[in-house]
Amino acid sequence: MTTLIHYGELALKRKNRRSFENILIENLKKSSGGRIRRLNGRLILEDGDLNSIKRVFGVSWFAHSYRMKKSLEAIIDTVIEKLGDVIKDSPTFGVIIKRADKSFPHTSLELAKRIGKEVINRYNLEVRLNNPDLAIHVEIAEEVFVYFKKVEGLGGLPVGVSGTVLCLLSGGIDSPVAAYLMMKRGCRVNYIHFHSYSANKAVLGSKIADIVRLLSNYGFESRVYLAPYNPFQFSLLEKGIPSRYELVLFRRLMLQVAEKIAKDRGYKGIATGDSIGQVASQTLDNLKAVMGGISLPILQPLICFDKREIIDLAKDVGSYEMSIKPYKDCCSILAPHPKTKTRIEQIDNLEEKMNMEKVIKDTLGLVEVYEF
Repeated sequence: MTTLIHYGELALKRKNRRSFENILIENLKKSSGGRIRRLNGRLILEDGDLNSIKRVFGVSWFAHSYRMKKSLEAIIDTVIEKLGDVIKDSPTFGVIIKRADKSFPHTSLELAKRIGKEVINRYNLEVRLNNPDLAIHVEIAEEVFVYFKKVEGLGGLPVGVSGTVLCLLSGGIDSPVAAYLMMKRGCRVNYIHFHSYSANKAVLGSKIADIVRLLSNYGFESRVYLAPYNPFQFSLLEKGIPSRYELVLFRRLMLQVAEKIAKDRGYKGIATGDSIGQVASQTLDNLKAVMGGISLPILQPLICFDKREIIDLAKDVGSYEMSIKPYKDCCSILAPHPKTKTRIEQIDNLEEKMNMEKVIKDTLGLVEVYEF
């Protein structure tokens, strides 16, 4: 028994299709530990962890399949033999033929009729072409496959085809979902987390490490940059910055630190979990002020999602229960009622007062990197 794997978007990539396929094959090998064979427009997994395919982006669907000789008799014999293992309480059936090899001497309609007749004679089932209780799939290409159930994959593009981005990872619900969606578009995702612990290593015992490990199931190896909040906090207190500007200034600091790391390491963009108007710091005015001066693309896959949609996605990803565990993130330390309409000029003046360049330099000097 083998596993037949189909992909979706990759088939549209024309000149880049081969390189995209190669990356998908490597990701499937990493995830499943099995061997992958390439056919025209489909892949075959042998001797691997089948459930792992559900976590690999780029897979449209897959099916546990039976392979046989390319003959009418072999196909009918396999269907009749294997149908007894899956029939259970299925009073109706349908036969679905995909005949990519047009040289096969029987048309799809002829083959469906012959298989249907044998199934009725053997199992006394009723034919229903629309939404049958049991679907019998026959796929005829370079090889012939019979399967009875298609399992939906994650879709999207294989992780790695779009380059690497750096994702701002908080202790909340949104940013892990943003990272997941970036992976779905083929990005390899590394993370930067700003924390209030006295030592970077303390973060490794928190839910942040658990979330990164979970996300690594979808994106494989991950790198996390841990950055302390202390230099920013000391500057706030020393310079007497008005509390209503603290959160916007801190978000701007995070982007500036992330950008310097991203440029130094060759990342192609910075991803965030922002959603317009979800909190006071994410009004359009504040987002504009926060992003002012950042030259790398800022990628915001959740920008138009509402909270209910994000929570539903987090549950699908598996991060929701981790994200709602208690955790004292940096934003919760800052003033709870930030100004909703800041201007870039205001923020520039306050950054100058804080000597933000020094704060950024001091923060970067304390950053440590951990591999997952």
